[in-house]
Amino acid sequence: MDKNDNLQNADGNTPEMDSKKTESQDALENAMLEEATEKTTNTEGQETTDSETDSEQPVKTGTNKVEETTQDTSTTHEDAIVNEKEAVEKSEDPIVEVDDETGTAAANNVETTSETTESTKNDDDDEDDNEPEDDSVKEIEEKDYASMDMPALVNELRFLMQEYPINSFRTQAEDIKKAFEAADADAKKEAQEKFKEENPPSDDPLAPEFEYKNEIATEFYDLHSLYRKQKGQFQRDKRKQQEDNLAKRREIIENIKLLIDQEENIGTTFKKFHALQDEWKATGNIPHDAYNITWEDYRLATQNFYDYIDLSKELRDKDFERNLEFRNKIIARAVELGNEENIHKALRELQELHRMWKEDAGPVAKEMRDPIWDEFSAATKVIHDKRQAYYEERDKINAKNQLIKENIVAEIAKITEQGAKNHKEWQDRLEEIKVLRELFTTTGPAPKAVNNELWNQFRTVTREFNKAKNDYYKGLKKEQQDNLDAKMKLIAIAEEHQDNENFAEGLQIMKRIQAEWKQIGHVPKKDSDKIWKRFQKACNAFFDKKSAQKKEENKEEVENFEAKMKVYDALKEMIPQDDKKAMLAQVELHMADWAKIGRVPYSKRMIQDKFEKLLQAKLKASGLSAVDAEMLKYQNKLASLQNGDEKDFKNERFYLRKRRDEIQDEVRQLDNNLQFINAKDDKNPFLVQTKKNIAELNKELDVIKEKQKQLNILQRQMKKEEEEAEAAAAENEATESQESEAPAE
Repeated sequence: MDKNDNLQNADGNTPEMDSKKTESQDALENAMLEEATEKTTNTEGQETTDSETDSEQPVKTGTNKVEETTQDTSTTHEDAIVNEKEAVEKSEDPIVEVDDETGTAAANNVETTSETTESTKNDDDDEDDNEPEDDSVKEIEEKDYASMDMPALVNELRFLMQEYPINSFRTQAEDIKKAFEAADADAKKEAQEKFKEENPPSDDPLAPEFEYKNEIATEFYDLHSLYRKQKGQFQRDKRKQQEDNLAKRREIIENIKLLIDQEENIGTTFKKFHALQDEWKATGNIPHDAYNITWEDYRLATQNFYDYIDLSKELRDKDFERNLEFRNKIIARAVELGNEENIHKALRELQELHRMWKEDAGPVAKEMRDPIWDEFSAATKVIHDKRQAYYEERDKINAKNQLIKENIVAEIAKITEQGAKNHKEWQDRLEEIKVLRELFTTTGPAPKAVNNELWNQFRTVTREFNKAKNDYYKGLKKEQQDNLDAKMKLIAIAEEHQDNENFAEGLQIMKRIQAEWKQIGHVPKKDSDKIWKRFQKACNAFFDKKSAQKKEENKEEVENFEAKMKVYDALKEMIPQDDKKAMLAQVELHMADWAKIGRVPYSKRMIQDKFEKLLQAKLKASGLSAVDAEMLKYQNKLASLQNGDEKDFKNERFYLRKRRDEIQDEVRQLDNNLQFINAKDDKNPFLVQTKKNIAELNKELDVIKEKQKQLNILQRQMKKEEEEAEAAAAENEATESQESEAPAE
């Protein structure tokens, strides 16, 4: 119970009552008692019992008993406590069990008596006693233990033992144990199946025998044994404490019995009685088997005390007010619990309030009994209705989880039935199963009636999928072995030709075996990396030698690149001059130097573009127009082509033809656009820009045509020179032949 709740100081005495006020109240009680003893037999407030059975019992003489009493028609204190007890026992109390496991059954019984609640709690020694659970202990999160793997179950049990009282998670511990045993049995079964596959039955006496060792299981059962040991120690300590409390309560009962024999002021005696009542309330729980008889002894002792003490009506009414105040505080706390969000906490505390109402609260005036009980019942009903709504909502969520899990099981069965045709498809199916497994384990629990069955179905369909997958890969073993043999043959070829000096022949062989390697399927995983590294090593050895040879052959091209870089840097360092002709002559000199240099490595070919861009800028700075600069720059390009081969001519010719076609297409498109524009409006910006674009494209087209013309001239000139060279060679050959055939003089 919270320290600040409405049940503090529920004994009727406020914390502010000081010693003077206590003394004045004692004096008032004594005065009222003396006045009551002097009244006649008809004086109002005289107390006796109206129970014929009780009046027939032998009465023990005590000094506090007024010798002459007459029966009063008003309700006595004895009547009040007996009637109040009967009213509580006979009334229907809507208090419900807090245990989730019996939640559904309890929800069907809207009203149960406090006596039934108490007897239900006494049925199981492992359950808590009459005391409420400690509200400072946080709620245990509901989890689906059946879907956890073995390491997670070990961690979960260890977490509960570290974070919660040892007596607060009995149900969870049992569920964890059942889930672990099922998972361990599955693991053992899988291990047996694997052992049978790897070790077929044999008559060999030395054949290995199946042994199942699970270190996680050893860890779990050691931890569970520790849990049971700690729980047993807790139960023993709890029993000892309950027996000590039982001894205290029996002592309290005996002290109440002794009050009637004490010769002292009635007010003092009554104060001692109240002190014993408070001590009774403060005493903790007692053993279940002694609860009913101890409570009955206490009730009879209290009843006998009231039998032997005739209270004045005012003193009796004062006690009624005190008890009414206590019961009103119980009601106020019950009303507050109606706003508690944690329904389990509210139910536990409400159960304690009902115990206090039954055991700790004394009787009240007859006219107040029904109203305050109705008020308490109404507050109880509010909490019960919230509990009912909570379980209804939980049942909806569980039903939704059931549907999700049923769909997951059906989907896994469908995937297993469809199967797969190759390794990639099986890997895709495996990923789908992983996603479904994750979804199943993260989905909350289904209704308890079907939750375990759904988990068993899930494990069954998962096993069937794994079996189908394993069967497929078993069939692949022979195929993978054949693939391994084929790749080993390719490795032998690669290693045979890795030192081949005939690079042209070796290159063709290496390309062929690399293509064949890609076509061959998978090999056993244990050999995959090893054979690939071996094959790759042989191939790399050949290509490294070939690259070294090519690098030697390209040494001249590297030197050409270095020479062109010097020309490029020299041209770049030129600064603008006032004498444009001198500057142009100097630029042309650099162009000539560039043209004399031969090919560069293919990876360095971009130096040509960089030089042409720089050359165009320098020509423009020399005073040439853009067209003249472009044509002069192209002369340098032609010089480079002259030192090239037929492939360079083809590439240049293709580029010029392609660019010429593109320009002509663009001009036609722009001319077509002009037809949709008012040609008379010379100020139209779109018209002006279009005409400008057409003019620029036509200029570029003229340049392209001129380049094609120059390229054709160069090609014809080179062809002519080649023919002349061939003719001259043929003529020289004929002359030499004639000279050799002429007779010597």
